Amino acid sequence: MRNILLSFLLFSINGHATDLISLYDRAKQHNVDILNNQIDVDIANESLNQTKSSVFPEINLNARASETTIERYKSSGAYNPANYDRDTYNLSIRQPLLHLYVFDEIKKAKSTLEQNEITKSNSDSLLILESVRNYFNLIRFNNKLDLSKAKSDYLESKYLASIKLYEGGSISQEKYETFMNDYESAKNQYTLSKNDLTQIKNDVYIFSGKELHDINDIELTVIDHKFFDLDNLINSAYLNNNTVRMSKNSMTINRNEIAAQKSRHYPTIDLVAEYNYLDITQGGSQFGATTREDSTISLVLNFPIFSGGYQSSKIKEARLKYQKARLDHKNSRRILKKDIIDNFNNYNAHKQLYETSLMKLETSKKKYKNSQIGYEKGIYSNSQMLGAKVDYLSTLFDAKNIMMDYLYSELTIEYLQNNLDTSSLRRINSYLVW
Repeated sequence: MRNILLSFLLFSINGHATDLISLYDRAKQHNVDILNNQIDVDIANESLNQTKSSVFPEINLNARASETTIERYKSSGAYNPANYDRDTYNLSIRQPLLHLYVFDEIKKAKSTLEQNEITKSNSDSLLILESVRNYFNLIRFNNKLDLSKAKSDYLESKYLASIKLYEGGSISQEKYETFMNDYESAKNQYTLSKNDLTQIKNDVYIFSGKELHDINDIELTVIDHKFFDLDNLINSAYLNNNTVRMSKNSMTINRNEIAAQKSRHYPTIDLVAEYNYLDITQGGSQFGATTREDSTISLVLNFPIFSGGYQSSKIKEARLKYQKARLDHKNSRRILKKDIIDNFNNYNAHKQLYETSLMKLETSKKKYKNSQIGYEKGIYSNSQMLGAKVDYLSTLFDAKNIMMDYLYSELTIEYLQNNLDTSSLRRINSYLVW
C-alpha cells in the first residue's frame, strides 16, 4: 500500500511538471521575438499593398461653400456689387500611365516581404533550438543544485566528525579548520547553485512568458550516432540556411533599390481628368447670378531636369548598400562554414565522450553500492558512504551534461541546414524522465 501511495505521489508531481513540448508551445504563444516577427511580416505585406496602389487612379473631390460680404466698394463703372454666396466643386482623376520606378519599387517590396517571411521561418526553427537549450539548462542547474547539496552534506559529516576528533586531540587545529572551511565553502556553493537555478528560471520566464516550476530530468540512454559527410553538410547549408538566404535576399532588395532610384531620372506621364462646378448668387458678378460647369482632360508630362544632385546621390547610396549586402552575404557563408565544421567536430567528439562517461558512471555506481553495503555492515563510516555518493552524483552529473551537449550539437547541425522541426523536439522530449 505504501509503494502504491508513493507511486501515486510521484506520478502527481511529474504530471504537473512542464516537459519540453509544453515549454515550446508556451514560447510559441508568448515569446516577444516570435510575435514581433509575425507583425513584421504583416507590415511588409501592407507596404507591398501601398506600393501596388500607386498604379491605380487617384480620385479627389473638393467642395467649397463661401459667403462674401462687401464692406466697401468704389468704382466709376455701372457695376454695383452686393453680398453674395459662392459654391465650388471639383472632381479630379489622375491616372498614372508611365512611372517606371513603381515597378522596381513593387519588386523591392516583394523582396522585403520575402525577407521577413524568411526571418519568421528562421525564428520558428530557432525557437525549437532555444527551447531545447533552455530546458537543458534547467536540467543542468537543477542537477547541479542536487550535487551541491550532496557535497554540502558530505563535508558537513566530515566537519562534525572532525569536531569530536579535535576535542579528543586526534587532529590538529589546522586540520580541524580545514574541515570547517571546506564545509563553509560547500554551503556557499550550494547558495550560489540556488541562485544559478533562479537565474535560468528567470531566463526561461523571459523566453516563454510564463514561470516554470517543476521540470523533468533527462534519462541516460544509448544514442544512435549519425554519420554526416562534412562537404555535403556545408553545400546543403549554403543552399538552405536561412541566414544565407536572408543575406542573399538582401542583395536582391538593394538591386531593386538601385533600379528604382535610376528610374526616377526618367519622365513620368499622367492622364488627368477634371470636372468643375461654380455657382455664384446675384451680386457676385457683373453679369448677375452665374452657374458654370466645365470639364478638362489633360496629358501631363513631367521630365526631371535638375534637383541639386539629390537623385544622383540616392543612386550612389543604393549602390553602396548593395556592396555592403554583398560583403555581408560573403561573410555569412564564411560564418556558416565555420559553425558547420565546429558543430560537426563537437558532435563526433561527444560520441566518444558520452561512451566514456557511461563507463565511468557504471564504475562509480558500483562503488557507491558497495559503500552502502559496507555502511550497513559497519565497515564504512557515514562520511565514506556520503563521499562515494558524491562521486557517483558527480559522475552522473557529468554524463548527463555530456549527453545534453551531444544532442544539442546534433540539433544545431540540423538547424544550420534548415532541417529542424517539431519531430526533433519530440525525439528529445522522449529522453526525459517522466
